[in-house]
Amino acid sequence: MVKQLEGPILPFLRLDATVALPKFRQVQDQLRMAILKGHLRAGTRLPASRILAEELGLSRQTLVRVLDNLKAEGYLEARQGAGTFVSAALPRQPAKPLSRPTRHDVADRAPPRLSRIGDLSCRMSADIGQMEDRPFLPNRPALDRFPFAVWRKCWNAVTRGGKAVAMGYGDVAGELVLRQRIAEYLALHRRDPCDPDQIVITPGGHAAFTLSALALADPGDGIWFEDPGPVTTSNLFRTLGLRLCPADVDADGMDVEAAMARYPDAHLAFVMPSRHHPLGITLSLPRRLALLEWARASDAWIIEDDYDSEFRYDGAPLPSMRSIDSDDRVIYAGSFSKALYPGIRVGFLVLPPQLVGTFRTLSGLIHRSVPVETQLALAEFIGGGHFASHLRRMRGLYAERREAFMLAGRDALAGLARIDCSESGLNALAWLEGGRQDQASHRAVLDAGLQCYPLSDYTIATPQPAALILGYAGVPADRMRPLLFRLADAIARSQGRIGRSGG
Repeated sequence: MVKQLEGPILPFLRLDATVALPKFRQVQDQLRMAILKGHLRAGTRLPASRILAEELGLSRQTLVRVLDNLKAEGYLEARQGAGTFVSAALPRQPAKPLSRPTRHDVADRAPPRLSRIGDLSCRMSADIGQMEDRPFLPNRPALDRFPFAVWRKCWNAVTRGGKAVAMGYGDVAGELVLRQRIAEYLALHRRDPCDPDQIVITPGGHAAFTLSALALADPGDGIWFEDPGPVTTSNLFRTLGLRLCPADVDADGMDVEAAMARYPDAHLAFVMPSRHHPLGITLSLPRRLALLEWARASDAWIIEDDYDSEFRYDGAPLPSMRSIDSDDRVIYAGSFSKALYPGIRVGFLVLPPQLVGTFRTLSGLIHRSVPVETQLALAEFIGGGHFASHLRRMRGLYAERREAFMLAGRDALAGLARIDCSESGLNALAWLEGGRQDQASHRAVLDAGLQCYPLSDYTIATPQPAALILGYAGVPADRMRPLLFRLADAIARSQGRIGRSGG
């Protein structure tokens, strides 16, 4: 027996003029939801399209379009001579509320069943901070000085006329021309020659770390990780199921001897030898050699994160660890996020020859390829000499801003914090004095419209003195002094002290 609708004609159908959706989509979506929620059950006959159209103030043609779409999706069926019905093939179910669940409803539900990695990720944070225009944001390059006109010309040159090569899937290892340009750059500017076939292009540095962890370690394997160290990277390795082994950092960098004593069974080491983040320390040569010997003797691997070595203000960039690795134990990870801009999302790995095939395949399975247009434009940018020119200009600019930061910082922060500015990178540390806490100071700095990161957020096991991580590279030199005095006022207020003025 056919069930006929009685009473008001589909009272849940409501057209809302304030909604951007077309009227036919509103009706279609509401009918679909009513069927899914059990308010229109399998076998129910719908009113004729003419009646529905009159009820809703729409044309009959519009209602016919709605019904035809729902028939195509399998929700409705037409029976010759009888009308339009909710499909009899759909399961019968009790009626549920038509409205979408509220936050309260969702909060009351049992947590979803996740994979081990999904469950681990729920306990971590992936927040890397927005690139908002706040002075002293750490790791922020001078985006206003990026040569956009030159970059646009490079982009146009490789995409002009809709070249098919830029529109398809790319080589899973990255475009050969970009790998060649990177190999040339590393040989010329980093004194670290490699074959282009040893390079795998990745969508950023974290993707490079992910590939390394997945290819070389099993869940539960230990990884030496400098303490303090970058939060999102430590969270990444934890989420992938690795056992984080905090390695203390002193004036010579990672304490390799202590790490060997505490974690002799670790299978990986993650290290930032050219410039540790956030402390700005360079790993000494004896420590580098000890780390390489440990990797050789233990059949372990070293992931070398060389994230901003281009910006060294006292001499040439230091050679990489990979350049002195005679046993092929170093996986070198580079990125263009600091040298150019973070949104470019291009990183790369330089791999020992025996790992290339594995990483190529794994990269192809996970990422398929980095957008080809971006790779080709970047290759054009490097090949045309624009990358080297940009780095030279930025080194000069950042050296000027670093000097302005140190001079003004000593005046503005006297009695509040001690400025510590390493000879490379984009950031500095302000070691707080007078018992001040970095978390309270951080909140006060944010309230003042500025940005910084508290060092305590980077601590894994060994407590550090209170400090704020400050980025100077994105702040013009002529604005440095007034902004640092505003920072000083914020730090002073965080302790209930009277602020100062000196801008």
